[in-house]
Amino acid sequence: MSTLIESIKHTTPINLEYSHGSISQGDHGWTMELHFNSDNTGFIEWDIPSLDRTEEIGLWFDIDRDGKRSLSDYDGVFALPIEAIELMRKNGVEVDVDFE
Repeated sequence: MSTLIESIKHTTPINLEYSHGSISQGDHGWTMELHFNSDNTGFIEWDIPSLDRTEEIGLWFDIDRDGKRSLSDYDGVFALPIEAIELMRKNGVEVDVDFE
């Protein structure tokens, strides 16, 4: 079971990234929702309606004795958008600079 933690909306340049490079898609409005699951996982749903795309970024956390979450891994996108990192940090998740 997941719990919606926070939803944000922005308009920014969007790039499709591949192992051989990236392709600019121009500026688009989008929504990101941060969800925590009842275990040590969560996800960010990143919806970009004008591109008819929704990306689900899977998140794995280390959780200390006090319940503090630290990002340990992610999946679903080539690189974490800075907005996803800021969203997690704003909601108490420690995100190491190596994820930037």
